[in-house]
Amino acid sequence: MNNFKSKSILSRFKMNIGSKCAECKGRIWLISIIVLLCFVAGIILFSSNPYSYPGDEYLLSYKGAGDGFGAFFSRSFSITIVTGLIFVLSLSKWVFPLGIAVIGFRGYLLGFNISILCSRFGLSGVIDAVFIVIPCQLCMLLGFILLYALLTRSRSLCFGFGRGNLFKTLLMFYLIIIFINLIETILLFVFSSSVILVI
Repeated sequence: MNNFKSKSILSRFKMNIGSKCAECKGRIWLISIIVLLCFVAGIILFSSNPYSYPGDEYLLSYKGAGDGFGAFFSRSFSITIVTGLIFVLSLSKWVFPLGIAVIGFRGYLLGFNISILCSRFGLSGVIDAVFIVIPCQLCMLLGFILLYALLTRSRSLCFGFGRGNLFKTLLMFYLIIIFINLIETILLFVFSSSVILVI
């Protein structure tokens, strides 16, 4: 009975979020395009100056359980900061571009990071980037984009189903992104990888 109730609540939540995302699709596309441009800019910047590699002291190693946990919590802290910034910047329409800049900067770091991975670690870096880092980080970026688009939409339109659900939505997206971070950490640990930047 409880399992059925939980599935029903989750189903209603997914439908609600889906309908609200449809209402916010203009904002979602705008933010996505800007983030994509920032991602490409990160790749171009490294390609134009490959010696901008920050150095081995910035490596996050996943070659031991302790290192993996440390990297996970470092990334989780970064995710928490970004989620907090997104929420605060969504409170006023006058700072809307700043929220996009925060997400765009993560897109830029992702482009820069995978360029370093491929250049620094060769084939293993390419494999890590293509099969682990890019899919997981893109899912996180999508989560941030959807969350910010929803939060910055008119409250009366996008969160008319109750102010409490605004925070439930924020918490749900945050937990999903943290879960993706955990999956990425496990995969990188399994393949004993090294990643350059905390993003």
